[in-house]
Amino acid sequence: MKKKLLFIMPALGSGGAEKALITLLNLFDYSKYDVDLFLFRRQGLFLPSVPPQVNITDGGNDYELFDGSASACIKSSVKKLNFSFAANRMRYAKALESGDKTAVWNCIKKALPKTDKHYDVAVAYLEGNSVYYCVDCVDADKKIGYVHNDYNKLGLDKNFDRPFFEKLDYLVSVSDICVDVLRENFPDLKEKIRLMLNIVSPTILKSLGKENAEEYKNTGSKILLTVGRFSSQKGYDMAVDAAKILSDKGLDFKWFAIGKGDLQTQISDRIRELGLEDKFILLGERANPYPYINNCDIYVQPSYFEGKSIAVDEAKIFAKPIVCTKFPTVYDQLTNGETALLAEINAESIAEKIETLINSEELCKALSENLKKEKCGNEEEIDKFYALLEGKL
Repeated sequence: MKKKLLFIMPALGSGGAEKALITLLNLFDYSKYDVDLFLFRRQGLFLPSVPPQVNITDGGNDYELFDGSASACIKSSVKKLNFSFAANRMRYAKALESGDKTAVWNCIKKALPKTDKHYDVAVAYLEGNSVYYCVDCVDADKKIGYVHNDYNKLGLDKNFDRPFFEKLDYLVSVSDICVDVLRENFPDLKEKIRLMLNIVSPTILKSLGKENAEEYKNTGSKILLTVGRFSSQKGYDMAVDAAKILSDKGLDFKWFAIGKGDLQTQISDRIRELGLEDKFILLGERANPYPYINNCDIYVQPSYFEGKSIAVDEAKIFAKPIVCTKFPTVYDQLTNGETALLAEINAESIAEKIETLINSEELCKALSENLKKEKCGNEEEIDKFYALLEGKL
C-alpha cells in the first residue's frame, strides 16, 4: 500500500525553496507515495509546474480574504454576518502591530482549515508558518520541518520556535553551515537535525536552457545576469551601485535581473536615479530562467546571506563565470579564483570582480573549464529524502 505524504508551503512564488520543492516533486517516485500539497494560498509562478500526480489543496477563499486587506476582510465578514472571522482579523492586525508572535500564529491558525486526512508523513518545506501548521493542524505519524536559510539571519524567535521544533521528528536544513547554526541555537535538539541538500538536476536544467533569451539579442555587450527575488537579502542595492561604478568606467555591459518582490519599486527608482535604465534591466519573473543563465556571459550573486543558493548551483551547471559575495555559506559551493571570483559584501568589490572578468576572457574560460570538471548535479539526493521519510537517515 502506498504511503500518504503531505507537503506544506505558504504558496509557490519564485523563491529558492519553492523551486527546490518543484524539482523534488518532478523527480518523485509516485508508485510508492500518494502525495498531497497544502498551500496557504493557491498561487505563485511555479504552480503550473506541480506534477499532475500531486493533489493540491489550499486555505480557500476565507484565508485569501484573511491574508489580504484588513478593512476589506472585516467589511466582507460583517456583511456575511461572520462576526467571529471579522474579530479574528482585527486581533490579527493588533498582534502584527504589537509583535506578539503567539497571537499572530493563533489568528492565522484559526483562519486556515485543518487537514481532514491522516498522513504517514507531513513535511513543512519552509520555516515559519509552514512548520507551525504542520505541528498544530496536521494529523501525521511523522512530521518533518525545513529551515531553508541561515537561522540567525531569518529574524525568527527561537523561544517561540522551540516548542514547535521539539514536536518534529526531524528538523532539516540545506547546507553544512545552516545545520551547524541550528545545532548551535538548539543544542538539545541536535540528534533530530539533518542535512538535506536541495536537489539540482542538470538533465532538467540543460533541457530547459535550450530556448532563446530574446532580450539578449543584438545587445553587442557583455551580458550579466542575477536571479533572485527583490528582497533585502539578495543585495540588489549593491548590484545597482556596482553597475553605476562599472558604467562610470565606460565598460560595455548590460545587467539583467530576473525576479520580483517587495523592493522592486525601490530598485527601479534607484536605477532611474542613477541613469542606468539602459544598463540594469529588470525582466520580472520567469518560470524558465535557464535560457537566460545559459546565454549570459557572467552570473552575479550579490547576496548578503543565503542558506545554499540554488541560483549559484544552477549557474555552475551551465559553467558560467561567477561573481559572488562572501556570504558565510558560499564556501560550500565556490572556491575563490578557481570556480568563481568572490567579492566582499559591498558594491565596490562586486564591481571590481566583474570588471576583472569583463577584461579577461582567459580568466572567464578558466573558471568555466574548472566548473565543467565539477560534479554539479545531485539527483541522487532524492534517495536520502526517501530515507528521511522512512526514518532511516
